[in-house]
Amino acid sequence: MIIIEGKLSTEDSKKLSFKEFDVPQDTSALKIEFEYAPTSIGLIQNHVNLLIYDSMGRFMGRYDRGTKQFTIAEHASVAAQRTLPLPGRWKICFENHYLFTDVNYKLIIEFENNSKYRTYIGELHTHTVHSDGTFTVKELADYLKELGFDFFFLTDHSNVTGWREISTIKDIVCFQGQELNTFNGHGLVLGCNTFIDWKNLDGQEKEITQVMNEVHQQYGLMGVAHPFALGDPLCVGCKWMYDFDPFKTDFVEVWNADLSRTELNFEAIGKWIENLRKGRRITATAGRDLHKKSEIDWLKTVVFARELSLSEVLFAIKNGKVILSYTDDVSFTVEDKTSGETVIAKDKVKIKASFGQLGQKNVIVITKKTAKKLGEIGELEMKIDMEPDDFALLIVLGKDNLPLVITNPVFVKRGD
Repeated sequence: MIIIEGKLSTEDSKKLSFKEFDVPQDTSALKIEFEYAPTSIGLIQNHVNLLIYDSMGRFMGRYDRGTKQFTIAEHASVAAQRTLPLPGRWKICFENHYLFTDVNYKLIIEFENNSKYRTYIGELHTHTVHSDGTFTVKELADYLKELGFDFFFLTDHSNVTGWREISTIKDIVCFQGQELNTFNGHGLVLGCNTFIDWKNLDGQEKEITQVMNEVHQQYGLMGVAHPFALGDPLCVGCKWMYDFDPFKTDFVEVWNADLSRTELNFEAIGKWIENLRKGRRITATAGRDLHKKSEIDWLKTVVFARELSLSEVLFAIKNGKVILSYTDDVSFTVEDKTSGETVIAKDKVKIKASFGQLGQKNVIVITKKTAKKLGEIGELEMKIDMEPDDFALLIVLGKDNLPLVITNPVFVKRGD
């Protein structure tokens, strides 16, 4: 339970004010009670309403003057969104419509904590006949389903006409996406509900910040595909050539299966680690860039989520609750925290990992200042010293020193 008490003055009338609070990882329901006094004197009323926004900025409902119960959950109350509450930092907006006196208020926020996480195997980068792929949407879905995928994003090049077929897909979840096929790089857009264009109707190219804002206004994510691919004329527009740093987007495709035996993926991994060491939190993803049936296996994007819904998957990708792996039975924890989470520790932390059916493989532990190769192991349990503001991630290498696993980091903060 969280209790927030405060005071609003007459000077706050006709203004907005905000309070933030943190929602735990396993929250299944969130209940808010709000009271303030005095509410009125005679016919004159103090008028304050609340608007609630989750950790992805989505509107979660309105607490009005007549609200008797406000619960955000899969079985929500009236005026609240029906959803599994996302963890992280939430925001409450006070709409102070009219205050004729100073008022004292009290917020009581309660959580039910019984949701559980599991892994879901996904593919974030696919193409069909709606751009330059050979699959129909159904054929793509059937193919990925046969390979054991739980979900995929349909990301045809600068086209969304394939979305109309999503409702016919069964036994695998398909989410809306697109690949922005610009002159200067390819951006992956996940989760938007309308077409995102990288240019205006008059043909003027938009700034990448404007495109990202349009994506975020629809609560979607934007990342960069194969940022260091060969560019013109071998792969027209494939290499990221914008002045905008790709590691300032929501995620970066550090492993593209079409580039698996080139140095270009390793450059992406190196730049990603370099950015992590600078203190930037950016999620690494993998993509098959699937256009046709593949004769090779490839790294999957495995997300940690409580259910297979768009909001849960986008939250996982945005917050690094992702492991890139050939299998979903790989585990990696730092003090029992998984990728994307933060550990509070004094100095040393315990790292544990197992690699399931991959067996014994070469493992590298990477932190802010070190990269330690451990040799061939099947399970890992060790303690290591950490900096005051640090992270730890694993890269597991297989044949020809190609990655079999790339974890996103667990972050470490110094504290008791």
